[in-house]
Amino acid sequence: MNTNQTVNTSSMSAVAQDTVLKTINIRQRIPNAPVSNASELPHRYLFAKDLSLVKSTDAGGIRLSPCPIVISECSENRSTGLHYVTLAWMRDGRWHQHQIERGVIASKTSIVGLANYNFPVTSINANGIIEYLQEYDRVNSGNIPKTFVDGRLGWTEDMAGFLWGHSYLSGTSAGKLPGQAPVVRFKGADQGDEQFASGFVQKGSFAAWASMVNEALEYPDVAFALYTSLAAPLLPILGVDNFTLELCAPSSSGKTTALMLAASAWGNPAPYAGSFINTWNGTDNRIGRMAALLNGLPLFLDETKLARLQNKRNKYGSDLVTDTIYMIASGRDKARATLHGSDRVQPFRTILFSTGETPSLDLSTDGGARGRIIDLWGNPFLRTDAESKAVVTRIKGVVTDHFGHAGHRMVQFILDHRDQWPLWKEAYAEANELLTKLPDLTSIEMRLGEYFAAVATAIAIIHAALPELKRSTPVRILLDSVWSRAMNESKSADVASQAFECVEEWINSNQHRVYSPAEARQNIPWSGDMHGAYCDVTDDGEWTFVGVTKTFLDDILRKNGFKALEMVRLWKDKGWLITDDWSKGYQRKVVIPKTAGESKNVIVPMYCFSAKSFWDGRGRTSPK
Repeated sequence: MNTNQTVNTSSMSAVAQDTVLKTINIRQRIPNAPVSNASELPHRYLFAKDLSLVKSTDAGGIRLSPCPIVISECSENRSTGLHYVTLAWMRDGRWHQHQIERGVIASKTSIVGLANYNFPVTSINANGIIEYLQEYDRVNSGNIPKTFVDGRLGWTEDMAGFLWGHSYLSGTSAGKLPGQAPVVRFKGADQGDEQFASGFVQKGSFAAWASMVNEALEYPDVAFALYTSLAAPLLPILGVDNFTLELCAPSSSGKTTALMLAASAWGNPAPYAGSFINTWNGTDNRIGRMAALLNGLPLFLDETKLARLQNKRNKYGSDLVTDTIYMIASGRDKARATLHGSDRVQPFRTILFSTGETPSLDLSTDGGARGRIIDLWGNPFLRTDAESKAVVTRIKGVVTDHFGHAGHRMVQFILDHRDQWPLWKEAYAEANELLTKLPDLTSIEMRLGEYFAAVATAIAIIHAALPELKRSTPVRILLDSVWSRAMNESKSADVASQAFECVEEWINSNQHRVYSPAEARQNIPWSGDMHGAYCDVTDDGEWTFVGVTKTFLDDILRKNGFKALEMVRLWKDKGWLITDDWSKGYQRKVVIPKTAGESKNVIVPMYCFSAKSFWDGRGRTSPK
């Protein structure tokens, strides 16, 4: 590329010669230039006959670039304070645009990197290009469109608008004029973020999509998943915490198709084809990055069996799944170090959608996860037969060609009815009070009730926003069907029982380490190194409890991935541990009977499991 050439003014067009001493209106010279009608070239700059950029001098002129260059937009990230400019240049008969940090056009070292994008710069003409861009920015300070950029999708920080992918939605009262640049643009931190955002797009017909959805609403789990997906923008408005909805069923039952349907409300749901649906086959960093992008949009992860087992400490499964469930509930990704400190961590608002052949509650040894996930086990299309297969095939075909309409309309409805936000919040509060005050609810069930209340509130708003959707099943029947199964799943995934099974298994497999009065009668003394448990047996042969020392119990639980303090608390709540007034903890003093050769009994603090714990609803008998 020949740049910085001296150009004789006689070789320029007559227009160019006439404008050496005056500014040039860019749109009059190049009608399709991506600039405003008032934009002009700085003094002494002009476009030659071949549209190359020339700086006029007393000697004639210097060719800076073989093609025209303009600044089409200036923007600012209100969260970080970073400023950006969008450069535009014409190559091969069309305009190319690239957004960069403002500092790039102030540094020769930085600007030459734009050559990778076919921008007309080299180390030879870099200084001249920088000087031109600085002058262009000064002359057109009032002509260059000014926008804001945001590194997150969904609600802007002030809740004034909503970034649906690369499209900015605002209320009707704040609508932009035709041809006006959007108020806010999405600016990803890297190409991965931009690719993720590009999945939030429209294709096909809303009418075709809605017609198919009206058939799918007959299936409770499928309907609940779709309603929950569309409820995501309401989380900050209603004041609802993030949560996870998981569809679990054997392979080839249609759970991924149900996930695709829920995702199709927002954009391209076809996996591996420019979609925002991802699988669990990723790192915690990648999943955390995706979640951190969202502020009122759902996150979709397919197939928990693909989760990488980052720590195989126990027989129940993957830490990645449990950690992700907790991260979603907390609304914050973990902080990451940078060369100069740490990244800024922003809270996010989302609902995680997951599928798997095994409930994530079964993959976790952490009891706290149960209150953060709605787990629905069973075929989302009720059965596996030719009829249901035909439904699944039809849904998959429709959502592949028709998507991205419902979410857009839902958000626009929310923005256009901002005056009703307080009423919606009141409706949620009433539904929440109704669901969480049902008799005999545990704290876990009450927390899940908050999520169900949010979806119940959202359903009415969804149908107001999308009147084309018709349902024949009353909301109460739909929620009752899903509610009862979700409650059963949360109860069946009893982490306290899972941990106790490990303790019981150890007792049964290590009888030589379980001391009892029979050993004392045989003059076998208690040994703290040898023995880890004591089975108390009365004179008539009935046993009352089994005590396990802290050292052995901590080791059993640690090897199986359980947190000892959390487990003993849960066991105490269930009435499985026998304590005394010896301490405020969960142990009791156990008197180990002395042998004939010992002068006194040994007293050992132990965690003592009652007989109830061994047969409570499980039909078990004595452990020894």
